[in-house]
Amino acid sequence: MTSCAPPSAQQTIAALRQIFDDAGVEGFVHARDLDTGAEIGLRADERVIVASLRKIPVALAYARRAASGQLDRSARHTVTDANREGGGIGTDSCLHDVGMSTRDLAFFMLSMSDNAATDKLMEIVGTQAVRTAARDVGCPDLPVGRWRELWDPVWEELGIDPEGDLDAQLAEVGDERIRDLAMLDPTRTGFATPRQVTGMLAAIWHDEAGTPQACAEVRELMRHQLSQHRLVAAFEDGVTVSAKNGSLWGVLNEAAVVEFPDGGRYAVAVFLRTPALHGRQPRADQAITRAARCAVEHLRATPAPAWRPHVTAPAAVTSSGLDHQLERIFADARAEGFVHALDLTDGTEVGHRADTPVVLASVFKIPIALEYARQAATGELDRAARRTVTADHRMGGSATAGCGNDVEMSVRDLAFMMMTISDNAATDLLLDVVGQDRVRATLRALGLPGFGVRSCRSLDDDIRRDLGLAPGSSIDDQLDHVTEADLLALSTHDPARAPSATPREVTTLLRAIWRDEAAPVEACTEVRSLMAQQVWQHRLSAGFGPEMTVAGKTGTEFAVRNEAGVVTCPDGRRYAVGVFLRTASTATRQPAADQAIGRAAHATIRWLRS
Repeated sequence: MTSCAPPSAQQTIAALRQIFDDAGVEGFVHARDLDTGAEIGLRADERVIVASLRKIPVALAYARRAASGQLDRSARHTVTDANREGGGIGTDSCLHDVGMSTRDLAFFMLSMSDNAATDKLMEIVGTQAVRTAARDVGCPDLPVGRWRELWDPVWEELGIDPEGDLDAQLAEVGDERIRDLAMLDPTRTGFATPRQVTGMLAAIWHDEAGTPQACAEVRELMRHQLSQHRLVAAFEDGVTVSAKNGSLWGVLNEAAVVEFPDGGRYAVAVFLRTPALHGRQPRADQAITRAARCAVEHLRATPAPAWRPHVTAPAAVTSSGLDHQLERIFADARAEGFVHALDLTDGTEVGHRADTPVVLASVFKIPIALEYARQAATGELDRAARRTVTADHRMGGSATAGCGNDVEMSVRDLAFMMMTISDNAATDLLLDVVGQDRVRATLRALGLPGFGVRSCRSLDDDIRRDLGLAPGSSIDDQLDHVTEADLLALSTHDPARAPSATPREVTTLLRAIWRDEAAPVEACTEVRSLMAQQVWQHRLSAGFGPEMTVAGKTGTEFAVRNEAGVVTCPDGRRYAVGVFLRTASTATRQPAADQAIGRAAHATIRWLRS
């Protein structure tokens, strides 16, 4: 048997060009082996718009000052309207002030690219400290400043009143005027090159950007990035990816350090300019995935395996043909799948094992949001009332659940964190506020008495009990000696012992919310709005182009991968769909399973429309 020779640099560069051409984008890449110095790149020394990658030196400036004792990580600060631009993730779209520690501002900034937390952290560490950090890591021309300093010139250039309704004003601005903005021209604004960005990452990973303590903190923060649909999706579980992505009009980026179990470490940065300025761009996101994989595989001197498309558009099929197609989709992902989809206009439906109980995981947060919104709409609950997420609620994970200190925010903003980022700590506190019995009563009134709801902490307690783990420590920190067989046998994977429902019951709940039958109109509208702001783009949303609006809620629990939501088409027709998977693996990242959710949703909705 003959072995395949690794691709030459010229072949890899040609492959990168083809990836970008196939996606219809302009691409720039650089990757470097952090241990040998080997590198590969395409247009690696050209100027690029960095977007939110500018937040890496902000985190470095914070970590340097904290490590030197100049800054107290636990000091309390308040994110106010002065910091929020609105429309973003995390505290940026909170309606009320949020109190949190300095460290947790940095956590929100890097884990979810929270612009308001970034602005507040910039205020604390100072612009000059960030400029110095950027210069020290070889990126002297990165844009540095608080958000008003960066965005006020944009509004002035477009003739927009920053105190008015930005969305309404931007709707009147033509795409060409946006493309001509100085902010999007690297010859007229702050910039970096792909090679400079991987050099910045190398300095952080080699402890050359600050003290070892400071560099270690930045590395740890970057490991918590929530986004899974671009560069991170290129690598299977077991490979550590510490990343930061960025987006602006027509700009999609991601940079990361990828660490393999064999010790190999690679910094890689991919920057795209896209023809489309707005909306989801799954083909462009996939190009970042493929380019990062291609570049890193070249450095590892092994040929990259053929990459499967993120979404395979199914042909029109009959109902029996749809069953066969769904079985094939799930088999390809090594998963057991359950689906139901419902046309909200005429009631037409289609399903695959739609009446089998499934583990909901975080999909059970939808009725908690509904009960919150119902109580707020009827005046029983003050949306602005202040609550504190304490150590009693935090158990590790995203948003406030992963904070190191108490976080104070409004009841409404707890619901926002729960639904947009699947924040478990915010969920448990909100469930305390609205009452678990009240949530179940509302479900019974909707004819869904078996729809399961429990606190996240009680589910974590079940996992600890099943595995014999210590109660006071993070579950993730105690899994080194736990076998996959033990994880697959967890009670939280059993619909009889964990919050469960059938796929049909989930779409029934969504139908009631979207038709204003689940609660007062004001309440249903609020739940729809919260679900439309979910940050995850790698499951249900990935099955549809940017012309389709997707409002959803994911759920994840070791071998459980779910998402349920409503897809709205350009012609106004709306479809509730729930896809629930039980996978053969308990790996944290399972891109094939995530893709299967988007493919299955696409197939069922295409069938309903045909």
